[in-house]
Amino acid sequence: MLESAVGKITGKHRASDVLTVQRIVNCRDDLRKPLPKLTEDGVYGTNTQAAIDHIQKQILTNPDGRIDPFGVSIKRMWPLAYANPTGKAIRKSDHYGEGHFGASRGRRTHDGTDYVAIAGQHVKAPISGKVVKISRPYASGVDAHILSGVHIVASDGTQCWVWYMQPAANIVGKVVKAGDNIGIAKTLKNRYKKGITDHVHVRIHGRFGKKINPSTVIK
Repeated sequence: MLESAVGKITGKHRASDVLTVQRIVNCRDDLRKPLPKLTEDGVYGTNTQAAIDHIQKQILTNPDGRIDPFGVSIKRMWPLAYANPTGKAIRKSDHYGEGHFGASRGRRTHDGTDYVAIAGQHVKAPISGKVVKISRPYASGVDAHILSGVHIVASDGTQCWVWYMQPAANIVGKVVKAGDNIGIAKTLKNRYKKGITDHVHVRIHGRFGKKINPSTVIK
């Protein structure tokens, strides 16, 4: 979620990191109050620092006035959590295979989990974190520009890709909780003519790239 520290540090505060901290602070009314909400402008100042100090006194034994990437503060301010992106079951067998993690894909295996979806339904964030970019599974072909998705990074560095949806407007840079709406599911039937179950694909990797079976963490 953060590329560099925010708070009592030496050096320049990155605007994107300051903005992320400001957005988290504003979402955590339980930790922020009675302080007012911060202006979400990416500018580090006395109000942002006061909020960091106020919150750290509640969550740390030894507050240091700074929020570090992958540190205890950011993990406690925006803890990792998981949610089913469609509220439906894992895709079963169809003409193009099965949707569980590790399912056969010919010379490779499926590196994520497919959750059955109805085209047009809301898609929920499978993990809590920050939406860092739009992710596109296909570079070309039928509906390549429609079957899009997002890349989310959690406070501990866990990464998640969610595909086959239309991302919500202005979603990049937003801080999301697991279960928040992040877009609208799209049909795959135009691309896969022989018959496929519409679904949302979820891929999860640990901070250092280890593949995680989504069904072991999404309950």
